[in-house]
Amino acid sequence: MAAVRTVVGIVVSIIGLVLVVYAGVNFNNLFFVQKLLTKADIPVYDRSVAVPAFLGLLILLDGSFVLGLKRVLSLSIHLLGNFVWLLALYQLDQNLVVPTMDISAYQQVFVLAFVGVVFFVVGIIVNDIPQRKK
Repeated sequence: MAAVRTVVGIVVSIIGLVLVVYAGVNFNNLFFVQKLLTKADIPVYDRSVAVPAFLGLLILLDGSFVLGLKRVLSLSIHLLGNFVWLLALYQLDQNLVVPTMDISAYQQVFVLAFVGVVFFVVGIIVNDIPQRKK
């Protein structure tokens, strides 16, 4: 069972890393090579940079979590963090598809992403608490 979990964790982590690298290469191409710098170019950045980067980070976290999973409670907390992170990504996507310049829309995305990170950290702490011997 541990071998399967290790393989799954490594594969998921590699997929996350590939998405993050893909987003970085796209950002370099769009910003520095093609010089897409206007408000009208924001939807292109959304699909090519923001969504792959946020999903890649989430998948990297999931892969590393699978590799070190020790407690079911920490899995529940981590899944809650995933849900909040995906909700933040969805709202960010909605704000960038049709570029929204309202700062409160992005503040809500920030707060959700921050809450997701807090859940991830709490899940890691719960996972690392030593178990009592029976």
